[in-house]
Formats: sequence, C-alpha cells, structure tokens
Amino acid sequence: MDWLQFGAVIIAALGTIYLTGKSGIFMRKFQEIATGKAGCVPAEDLGFVTIHYFAGRGRAEAIRLLLEQANVPYNQTDFSRETWPEAKKAGVEKGLYTYGQVPAIVTSSGVSMVQQQAILHYLGRATGMDCDCEDMHRCEVLALGVEDARSKLSKLVYDPSFSVAMRDEYLKEIAPLWLGYFEKIAPSISSQQRGYFVSHRLTWVDFLIFDLLDTNIEFDKLDMGRPPVAILAQFPKLNSYYNRMKALPSIANYQSSPQRPPFKIPYMPKPESNAKQM
Repeated sequence: MDWLQFGAVIIAALGTIYLTGKSGIFMRKFQEIATGKAGCVPAEDLGFVTIHYFAGRGRAEAIRLLLEQANVPYNQTDFSRETWPEAKKAGVEKGLYTYGQVPAIVTSSGVSMVQQQAILHYLGRATGMDCDCEDMHRCEVLALGVEDARSKLSKLVYDPSFSVAMRDEYLKEIAPLWLGYFEKIAPSISSQQRGYFVSHRLTWVDFLIFDLLDTNIEFDKLDMGRPPVAILAQFPKLNSYYNRMKALPSIANYQSSPQRPPFKIPYMPKPESNAKQM
C-alpha cells in the first residue's frame, strides 16, 4: 500500500467515525492516551498543594481524601478562631479568598481557587478522576445533592442552641430522608464490585459522597448520652459503597493516621445521661 492509499484509508476511517457519531469517544480516547488522564477535560499536573482551612475536617476533608488517593503531596494552614480573622483579611486583600471563605487551595503549578466543589472538580481533572463527558450531568446533580444534604447537618451544628433533642430529630427524621434519596440512586451492590457511584473508576464525586456518609457516621457516634443508631444499617447499598471506599488502601491509611484532623462540631451539647433512648 502506497502513501496515497494509506491516506485514503485514514480519511475513510475518520469519516466513518464521524458519521456513526463516535467521534467524541475517539477524541476522548486519544486525549486520554496523550495526557495519561481519564475524564472529560483533563488538566495539568498539580505539583504541591496547600490547603487553606481550619484545623478540622469540615469542607476540606473530601479534598484531603482525593489528594491522598491520588498520592499528591500537600500541606495545610490549620487556622484557628484566633488566627482566622487576620488570615482572612490578608487572603481577601491578595485575592486568594474570593468570597472571604475557605477552603481554598494553592498549587505549585500556579493555580489558586476557592469553593469546595469547584476545587474537587479541578483536582479530579488534574488527577484523572474527572467524570466522563457523558456522565457530567449526573456528577453535577450528585454533587449538588450532597451539598443540600450536608447543609441540613451544618445548619444544626452551627446553631448555638444545638441540643440533644435536635440531634435526635436529625438522626431519626432528617438524615434517613436524605440518605434514602441517595440509596435509591446508588449503584447495586453487585455492580459496586466493578465500579463506584458514577463510573467503573473513581471520580471526584465519590469523595464528596463518601465524606457525607462518613460525617453522618461520626456525628452519630458523638457522646450526647444517646446510643448510636447505626445510621447506614437501613441503607444496604450505601453501606456497601461506604465500606468499599473505606477499604481503599490510601483512604484506610489516611483515616488511621495522626495526620487526619479529629471530628468535632462547633457547639457540643452536654450529654443527657438519663435521657430516653430513641
């Protein structure tokens, strides 16, 4: 076959791919081979990452989990209530804290950004854990659903009048409602052996969902004079998914390491030792 014939074959093959609607898949596969990263829109390597956040888990924990899984080196600022006001002022003046909030990240590759979900999505793009283009809409729906569910607990624990009765209501009514929504759309237990919440591979959304589940489990275990309710017991698909994520070597090592911040809430009511059990 001479070069003219070879060129004709290539053109015919490309034309066939285009006409059959497979051009997007072909281009993404080519992109994955070229960048070494799966996902819809790969980004450049991160280098070293600095997480700007408080000395707690909170909204930075899903970010830490993803970085641990991707084996990306990072450090963190660990602000306290005393150091945050001055750090906030400096960060706003420098343009680092766009909305006067954290988490924020700064990478040695020159990227600085805020907003938890935007950060996670970018980290996913940079580490080969972005969603595929055809899954992007589902990833966005899941991420925003996590935010809605998370806000129910955040509203509770940031209330100075937070009480054991409010804890009971959350674990008995609010958490089961929202976890039930996620149980309905969670992958079957059998399919979890081959993949994760959205894809056959990990995506940035997995760390949001895992952190939501882990946060609720940790909240359930806090000593307020009540026994834990085993919050995932009635959600077999979520429970299976949680345990699979937790067993990933990088996640398991991180969760058992002294580097992991302790779980704590802003306002802790006094335990009610004589309170009625749920």
